[in-house]
Amino acid sequence: MNKHWYNYGNIFKVKFRNHFCYKCGEKLMVVKHRKVVDQKSEEAKYYDFDAGGDGAIMVGPCEFIHKVFFCPKCSQNIEFITQINQEDIEIIIKKVISYFKKRNREIFISKSYETKLGEFIENNFRLNDDIILCLHISEKNKESKIYKIPIIRRKFWERPYYFDISKKKLINFIK
Repeated sequence: MNKHWYNYGNIFKVKFRNHFCYKCGEKLMVVKHRKVVDQKSEEAKYYDFDAGGDGAIMVGPCEFIHKVFFCPKCSQNIEFITQINQEDIEIIIKKVISYFKKRNREIFISKSYETKLGEFIENNFRLNDDIILCLHISEKNKESKIYKIPIIRRKFWERPYYFDISKKKLINFIK
């Protein structure tokens, strides 16, 4: 069987941060994840069966191997991009609050999740195509706002979930 190793995600953030499960808070471990994909399967369109720069193409089933986070409490594999994105959301919120504090505006931002049908979800959930991140922004003497970000997936490899959020986008929304 053909084997293909790949890395996906910011390896520096993986290596130099402490990571805790976004569901239960348990410290995460890094483990190898293996997936066998046949070229004729429906999910083959997300995988690269190119064997390298010499133009050779792998034929038949191929085992794709990469590292992921693993939660020993939930027994859940979490893609690097998904976990780091969840951590970056908290960092972005802190930076935006600090940005406005330096401009003498005291804002508060809280986070929740809802489905596309408008039902609110507790923190203990599995990410899926139906989730929306809601950032509730409040400021003294101003009307509260909700910044909604639908979950999206990468178009290739293991197709990790993430929210497309940045400090700049959030600041522009609040202004």
